[in-house]
Amino acid sequence: MSSCKAATLGSLVLFLLAMSIHASVVPVGSGCTCSPNPTATFVVYIQDVTYIGTNGNYTSYPVAGIQGTQFINGQFGTINVYDDPVTVTASPNSTVIGRLRGFFAVAALGGGRIFISSTFQFTGGKYANSTLNIKGLGQSVINVPAYLGIDGGTNAFNGAIGNVTLYAPSRQGPNTVIQATFNYRTAN
Repeated sequence: MSSCKAATLGSLVLFLLAMSIHASVVPVGSGCTCSPNPTATFVVYIQDVTYIGTNGNYTSYPVAGIQGTQFINGQFGTINVYDDPVTVTASPNSTVIGRLRGFFAVAALGGGRIFISSTFQFTGGKYANSTLNIKGLGQSVINVPAYLGIDGGTNAFNGAIGNVTLYAPSRQGPNTVIQATFNYRTAN
């Protein structure tokens, strides 16, 4: 790797880590399904297609990792960015009501624990023109729920606090459908 590419990659990694220093975290395995005085709950589905080296329709891609290694999902230090469709049902053919955009980094030496920082950008449905921010440390969402904090939003989610549970009961190749269950209250 050239020194220019290494410097650019290093800058990207430092930028992403600096953005996440103030993350709010819900303890993994806490089983928390409530927020402080929740006023609303809703469910959406994330349609994720992980890059596996041969597919061109991916929505999630590894952009950084340990120098001198192939960036592998699940390997400590690997950072993935994603731009996933958000739908109203688990079917990939369901109505798209927005996008989930953000990144996750494998944050445990042994793998399995990931730090997530993302924004749901709603473009249709009840929450059109609103955003909802989530952050936290969780396990891989395949067969194990991840509990993350809600860290604000815009319009319908102005000042939102609470939590989101992400869970994917299975994965078929690079395709994963993730259920997101929100419990929150807003400043409105």
